[in-house]
Amino acid sequence: MTSLLDRAKNSLARRRTLSKEKKRDRAQPASPPPAYSEAAPPPRASAAAASVRSAASAYTRANMVRDDDPYYFLYHFDTVLLIDDSSSMLGRRWREVQTALQRLAPVCTSHDDDGVDLYFMNHLAASGTPPEGKAATGYYGLTDARQVEELFGAVRPGGPTPTRRRLEDILDPYMAQLEAARASASAVKPLNLIVLTDGMPGPARAAGDNPHLPEPAVVGYARRLDALQASAWQLGIQFIQVGDDPAATRALDDLDRLPRRHRIRDIVDTTKPCSAAAPAALTADFILKAVLGGVDRRLDAD
Repeated sequence: MTSLLDRAKNSLARRRTLSKEKKRDRAQPASPPPAYSEAAPPPRASAAAASVRSAASAYTRANMVRDDDPYYFLYHFDTVLLIDDSSSMLGRRWREVQTALQRLAPVCTSHDDDGVDLYFMNHLAASGTPPEGKAATGYYGLTDARQVEELFGAVRPGGPTPTRRRLEDILDPYMAQLEAARASASAVKPLNLIVLTDGMPGPARAAGDNPHLPEPAVVGYARRLDALQASAWQLGIQFIQVGDDPAATRALDDLDRLPRRHRIRDIVDTTKPCSAAAPAALTADFILKAVLGGVDRRLDAD
């Protein structure tokens, strides 16, 4: 059976030979827009909001799924990775994540010339002025396994798990770009943020509260997306647990309950080691299947 990496390389080679017509077709899919674009927007919806939502009509299951390419959906999204480099990641878990990302980078690159962006929980890159909509302190446009290997060779796990702060660092610029685009009736490429973490966010303060829990940030982003009338798949956050720490599993379970608790859209998917589909070790294939599952669910919800 052809390996995941071989399939990625073959896909990249095929992409380089695509005709201009195919590229144009991907940018402007031939499939008709979904039903919601045919109906008038709600009476109080601004013209800009309606235009942004109409532009998102290109994102349908028919346009994002192809039988001959299980990861075709990546063409339509920017992929951003947030890696837990806290002290508990030392050893086997760190090597596991490195190996998975070495295989993930070529797959993403074969579907997006921009590559993937990578951030760590504690290590901050001296990246200077970031591109529009992106956070500083990250590594942008990673395209091959060698770059991932060099990064993991330079970064050593150590420190806490400041999940909320890093989510805000990454997503605040993206949301600002999205809100600015609404004013100009333009579209912003949807984003999938993949968070690989093994532990409970923290530490908690002496008083007992934990400022690192991501719940307030997630709820805030969901409400801002609702205010923009953004599509269901405009922003997705995929938490994938590395290891089997029970506290981390409980924290992810809490995130699964946020939509019911706060009456917000569901922008979070969680994958835990108790999942029947979870492999013994983290793999690129498993990560991408988890992300695709989240995209599919949001397509169904829209």
